Amino acid sequence: MRIGRPRRRNEFTPAPMGLVGSCSFAVVRSVVGCVVLLLFAKIVVAADESSPKFVGSSSCAAAACHGGLAGNKVVGSEFPLWAARDPHARAYSALLNDLSKQMAARLKLSNKTAHESVECLSCHSPRTARNESTITGQAPLASVDCEQCHGAAELWLTPHKRKDWKQLSPEVKLRLGYKNLSDVLTRATLCADCHVGGAGRDVNHDLLAAGHPRLNFELSTFHANWPKHWPRKSDDSKHPVSDAKPNDPPGSLFEAKLWAVGQVVTAQRSLELLSQRAAHAQTWPEFSEWNCIACHHDLESDSWWQFPHRKKQPHDALSWNPWPYAMLEPLARQTHGSASPISRTLSLRLRFTTLLPPPQNIAAEADAAAKSLHAWAMELNKADSELAKRLLSPSALQSFRQSLLGQEGRQLVARDWDSATQVFLAINALRYAEKAARGSLDPADEAQIQAVLDSMRKSLDFQDGYRGPRQSELRQLDSLLTTPP
Repeated sequence: MRIGRPRRRNEFTPAPMGLVGSCSFAVVRSVVGCVVLLLFAKIVVAADESSPKFVGSSSCAAAACHGGLAGNKVVGSEFPLWAARDPHARAYSALLNDLSKQMAARLKLSNKTAHESVECLSCHSPRTARNESTITGQAPLASVDCEQCHGAAELWLTPHKRKDWKQLSPEVKLRLGYKNLSDVLTRATLCADCHVGGAGRDVNHDLLAAGHPRLNFELSTFHANWPKHWPRKSDDSKHPVSDAKPNDPPGSLFEAKLWAVGQVVTAQRSLELLSQRAAHAQTWPEFSEWNCIACHHDLESDSWWQFPHRKKQPHDALSWNPWPYAMLEPLARQTHGSASPISRTLSLRLRFTTLLPPPQNIAAEADAAAKSLHAWAMELNKADSELAKRLLSPSALQSFRQSLLGQEGRQLVARDWDSATQVFLAINALRYAEKAARGSLDPADEAQIQAVLDSMRKSLDFQDGYRGPRQSELRQLDSLLTTPP
């Protein structure tokens, strides 16, 4: 900035040095920098004293910010891309369709309509559920919008426009209310809030019976199918392969961390939900904690109950819902060489072989198991930790992928449809993770993997007219994975 009085339009005469205190430009810049830091400090103190308020997504939608139409470019067009493609933008409108109306009527919700009931709004439009307004007093956008994921923007909206915003640490940004979604653990935890559930966000058996889809959440699969409103390469660039050799092609550990951390976080949050259900539920047991297909199977001679591994169990035996936990054992063996990080989780499995496990014990054990999984997820999220290196290096990913194409996969497939489907999703995710870490994948390996996945998909699809998988179809997976490709 030049200081002085105008000589004519757009032209200035420099002011005498005395008017600026005979300061050099470096000194002025230093003073300005100190002022900026002081302002940041005041903002951070304000954030510590009270929770930041929401500003509203309209503050993001200006053409000069994130609401422009930049052609094929993503930066500058984030808001219209989100509004046009992202299912989260239509989360609230889903409460207005016929299915939601039918569910509300069947459940006798707190309000007569789904779009007015906190049971539905807590995930489909969280700020509407909390009846929050923006700093202008206007109602926020009814949906899962920008601030729901990135954080209430009252304190970081102005600072994040500055060039020095990128120099601030994630800890300082978090104190301003900004969530660092570049961090895989943060992203996984945020997604799990609704897609797995928690306090006030419980898709229990009542909702499932009324027609709500089951929450079969697997982060890497959801993420791959999620329409992006940010540059895809930015994720890869922030998670480079730390021990890459100088001549290696550029690789990224993002896909590997997304799958591994996502698996552990999903299990952790499922255990936290179980603990809350057992401690506070008005009715117990909660049927959604059991394997759905144990009850909802086809009553035919060639049925689920005639699997070889089930013949060793009583016909009235029940099993825990395997979806969130199926991949924990092979993952633990890869990172620890044993099942030590999931010992508490495995002991809980025995509790669900009976219909009335004691809720007090379940609540305490599930809480302890969740805490151990949280510690494990934190270690996997650190690319330089020893546990992460045992899984996230290109060679470790290859070894893990091959184990799932062999004996490890066969053992899981023999259990149930949920475990078999998790094997399918894991092989696919690890294929992309290995490719991203190496920079490329051998074409022969990729062709063999694709052939296995194509065959598995046919076996896992429910046949027309059936409400569960057929034994004859799932048995094909057992032979398919007998010999690694």
